[in-house]
Amino acid sequence: MHGLAQREGAITSHTRYQKKLFNNPRKDLQSSLICYGDADIYICLEPVEALRRGIFASEKTTFVINSRTIPGVMITADLEKYPSLDKIKETLIGNAKDVYFLNATEISLEYFKQNQQVNIIMLGFAISTNKLPFIEIHHYEDVIKEWLKDPEINIKALHLGIEKGKEIIEKMNSNPNKIE
Repeated sequence: MHGLAQREGAITSHTRYQKKLFNNPRKDLQSSLICYGDADIYICLEPVEALRRGIFASEKTTFVINSRTIPGVMITADLEKYPSLDKIKETLIGNAKDVYFLNATEISLEYFKQNQQVNIIMLGFAISTNKLPFIEIHHYEDVIKEWLKDPEINIKALHLGIEKGKEIIEKMNSNPNKIE
């Protein structure tokens, strides 16, 4: 993790998965940090955060973005203007393969009456892109059962994110200019 979520700071996490171990340990992953231009997928809990870490994106990158905006101090003080989702998508698509939006906050509030499941819904959304095909759903469920409170709710949130993500990706593939 880098940064702090205090004083308008951002938290950035890198996660790298290795599909298999090599006989030569020098070929195995030695660091969790992703090289510039080498990210396969971004999971963004806020739209502008997608713009702040674009240096890791490339033509192979897919963005899954929670469309619920959280204006920063400069915006709430009317010193800056928050970019539209269309402008954010336009900026990202120049440096990425796909950009998808889902209002995970709204979904969490609708289905769970709280926003505690936003991150799990976004994980499900990311899974629906098929950028992580080598990790089976039951492995995510096992981790949720072992590490999270209220595992039944969080597993439901994971599957809801997968379902909603598939719907959005299908709609976007038929109408690429639309933002959900």
